[in-house]
Amino acid sequence: MKRLFRLGFISALAVPVMALAIVSGPANAASTTCSAGVPAPTNSYPGTTVVANNFESGTLAGFTVNTGTTGTATIDNTQAHSGTCAAHLHVTNDPGSLANLVTPLPANSNDVYADAWFNITSAGVAGNDVPYFRFFFDTTRFVDIYRYNNNGQMWLRVTSSTGFTYTKLVSGSIALNAWRHVGMHVIANGAASTVEVWLDGTSIFSSNQINTTATTVTALQLGAEHLRQMGDEYIDDLVIKVGGATAGGPAPGALIPIAPTRFLDTRNTSPVAPDSTVSFQVAGVNGVPANVSAVVFNLTVAEAKSFGFVTAYASGTARPNASNVNFNAGQIVPNLVTVPVGTDGKVTLYNRSSGATQLVADVSGYYLAGTPSTPGAFQPVAPSRFLDTRTAASVGADSTVSFQVGGINGIPADVSAVVFNLTVADAQSFGFITAYASGTARPNASNLNFNTGQIVPNLVTVPVGADGMVTLYNRSAGATQLLADVSGYYLSGTPNTPGSFQAIAPSRFLDTRTATPVGTDSTVSFQVSGVNGIPATVSAVVFNLTVAGAESFGFATAYPSGTARPNASNLNFSTGQIVPNLVVVPVGADGKVTLYNRSSGASQFIADVAGYYLN
Repeated sequence: MKRLFRLGFISALAVPVMALAIVSGPANAASTTCSAGVPAPTNSYPGTTVVANNFESGTLAGFTVNTGTTGTATIDNTQAHSGTCAAHLHVTNDPGSLANLVTPLPANSNDVYADAWFNITSAGVAGNDVPYFRFFFDTTRFVDIYRYNNNGQMWLRVTSSTGFTYTKLVSGSIALNAWRHVGMHVIANGAASTVEVWLDGTSIFSSNQINTTATTVTALQLGAEHLRQMGDEYIDDLVIKVGGATAGGPAPGALIPIAPTRFLDTRNTSPVAPDSTVSFQVAGVNGVPANVSAVVFNLTVAEAKSFGFVTAYASGTARPNASNVNFNAGQIVPNLVTVPVGTDGKVTLYNRSSGATQLVADVSGYYLAGTPSTPGAFQPVAPSRFLDTRTAASVGADSTVSFQVGGINGIPADVSAVVFNLTVADAQSFGFITAYASGTARPNASNLNFNTGQIVPNLVTVPVGADGMVTLYNRSAGATQLLADVSGYYLSGTPNTPGSFQAIAPSRFLDTRTATPVGTDSTVSFQVSGVNGIPATVSAVVFNLTVAGAESFGFATAYPSGTARPNASNLNFSTGQIVPNLVVVPVGADGKVTLYNRSSGASQFIADVAGYYLN
């Protein structure tokens, strides 16, 4: 490894350095005062963490430090993205000046994520660059991104057998003295390598047809690769992961939750016409990998010109006989959707209506691609109708109906839980529906609330009974029709890998009716981790959120406690309306979820938890 760290990086640019005194050593201790004890940074990218450093420990732990003459690599407390300290790489124009940090990666690594905050405070000479991430195959740097000193633009450089290929990623200048969030994903696969780049959470490049000679990633480097590559660069909250189903990491079918993010809003372009579709990109944007099996998003219908329904399905596949959201003219209706992603990385939404409508999609997570095999892993299926009481008999008042899940339509006999869209139609009276595992006690929880004659959908995640069935209870003074469209299931067994799901009998974790309502533009938080049998550390939670007693129209947003509130909604409501919607959301560092009431009046919030995902 000495040749790699002392000579190999520089030899990639054919610069002789045999006579230079380059210091290569372990992490240096800092003389500055940092916020010791601050937890290491994390992110939603899949894989096993190799390095996670916010530099508050006062060391450059996880790196081999390479410096020469006037080049320095230190911990500095004059600049920080968060906390008190950051890494500082300083290179001058003096002969022999060099500073970089190198992380050697586990043997045979070929799928690597790098994620960090950068602040370039001074740039070097024109025609040179200040690097962000550089990926190495043996002694060759085969792909890297950098800020070009001539104009401040961000560029991608790829090394292949035929030379260098350059791609401009950002046309405008990356301003000096400003923190920017940079993410990069590389899968080394020769002429069909994958490279993805994100800037401040937005995808700026994604391709799985990058021509390189690399088949593995040997090391990752930050900072100046060759001598006199002058500049000052601060780095903070760095996470490097070896992606894929590596030991101890998320496996195929694992959920990777993300802060709710708006992926589609047709109000910014044009509504979806009657009997027409709109597709939106999921894979390769906003931090989502290029290859995922399914996506979880909140779908909202707005400004509908007529009644109808929306069907979500994998782009490029046949449209299923299923619905995800039912709506009336002028109604704003949300519903959570879990659906496979097409081979082009997209999801398609079909508007079955005689009028145009606006559609909004807020993504809260995705499932890793591959063949699920670990307990608690998710297997998406094309939405398929498993129950429709309209073809038999309606469900009477205070009565139940059960339907088979395990062992039919390609679903294994011993699944642990199922995901399906439940729709109420032709209700003879107001009421609610409770879904639970067949053969178990009915919980004190609801999945869907409805009024007389209303058509209402809601996504349900619920354990499957020992007989392979799910039971639906109609708590109403009148009969109603029920439809169930299954979109996936979870494998049986005891979950033990990150992102795997553990279903629980639906349980009420929050009911503000027993305390005080949530005021206008106010929040309420409730504890998830460490209560009611849930482990102390979980990555995300599934719960049915119900709004009741709303004093004005508005919407609710769910997000991890302690984080910035996202531009997204989980549930829209009108004055006095009782509205439910399933929510999948990351859990905050304190083990809590926060609910925000965006309304000019107070509202009551109820949260019935149905399961959680391991951290």
